[in-house]
Amino acid sequence: MDAEFFAFEDMTWQTVPPPSRHPIPAAFVRDLDVGSELTIGIPGRYFIDGQILLRTERSSVEFPDDGELHEALAVCAPMHYWTWRVAPSRNPVMQWWPIEHAWLYRDALPAERSGRSVTDEPTTEAPSWLDRVRADLKQPPVLKPIGAREAGALTGRTLRSRNAEGEWFWFVGVSEPLDVDGDFCVRAVPQSHWWLHQVGYYPELQDKVRTIPLHRLFAYV
Repeated sequence: MDAEFFAFEDMTWQTVPPPSRHPIPAAFVRDLDVGSELTIGIPGRYFIDGQILLRTERSSVEFPDDGELHEALAVCAPMHYWTWRVAPSRNPVMQWWPIEHAWLYRDALPAERSGRSVTDEPTTEAPSWLDRVRADLKQPPVLKPIGAREAGALTGRTLRSRNAEGEWFWFVGVSEPLDVDGDFCVRAVPQSHWWLHQVGYYPELQDKVRTIPLHRLFAYV
């Protein structure tokens, strides 16, 4: 009998988790450009994810503690950035933030590219919130991927999925899991569309809603 009769398409790529995400000081990132997503904050106090670089030029700000000038980046909230992209006449609310208190998340390099072993391999044990307790707030945390089915509520949550070529894409969930033709799925939109709909209804964006199988979606914690 023809062996091709028993051949099955390899679908394992759909459940391969994305790499961990590591915070890199913005001062060390060469490809920093308008639209880059930043995490800003004051070490030892707080961090705010998802801020957007609005301008390539830089300014200087004075620290109240030392009275010295520090190089600063123009950052704004994602809602201001995306509404400015569709309506350039708007003046987005921005602030100058010290570059030494800004980070960009980057994917961890695969072992074959980094030249070292991967220490954050997937584990079969159930994750515990105790694993995420930190000793201090010196910098933003390393983010680990988990399956969306383990992430709790998904509406409004940033999610990641890949295609057959291995390219990763970002989405925001706009529904909880639902049954679509016998498969558990989640409705999701690109991040830009999520923020645009915070300020108005855009009929032309309705066809951007994706229905993605739950097993192909991942969140970060």
